[in-house]
Amino acid sequence: MHFQRINRSDPEKVFIVVKNSYSTAAITVGQVVAFDYTTDADGVGVTQPTTALLPHVAGVVADTSIAAGAYGLVQVYGHNTDCLVAGATDVAAGDQLIAQNGAFTVAKAAATNLHDANPAFLVAGQSYTTTAAAAKKVFIRAL
Repeated sequence: MHFQRINRSDPEKVFIVVKNSYSTAAITVGQVVAFDYTTDADGVGVTQPTTALLPHVAGVVADTSIAAGAYGLVQVYGHNTDCLVAGATDVAAGDQLIAQNGAFTVAKAAATNLHDANPAFLVAGQSYTTTAAAAKKVFIRAL
C-alpha cells in the first residue's frame, strides 16, 4: 500500500500496486477495475469487471495508464476526480455507485444492489445526468 504524504492542501488518498491482467489493452486513468479472480486469483491482477468479478472491485486507476501486463497504482481510498461514471439513471451527489458488468465504469446503484453481492464501494461527489461515461468526482472506499 502507498499512502499519500500528509499535507494541508490535498485530501488523503491510499493506493495499491496492481498488475493489468486485461490482455487486450491498457487500463487508463479513471477506469474502475476488479481483482481478476477468474484467471489469476493472486490478489495483484486486475481486469475489467464482469458478472463474476463485480463484488471484487479493486479501485480506480490512478495517475497513469497501466499497459497490458504492466504494474501500476489503483486508488482504494479517498477523493478522486477522474472516476468514469456512466449509466441510464441520473446520479446525484451522495448516491452509491457500483461497478458495471463488462465496462470500466460505475453507475448509480439500484436500491436492491446496496446490500447484496455487488456492494457499493464508491459514492458520487457530484451530480451527473447523461449516459455517456465521463470523469466525475467520487469518494472511494475499497479497502
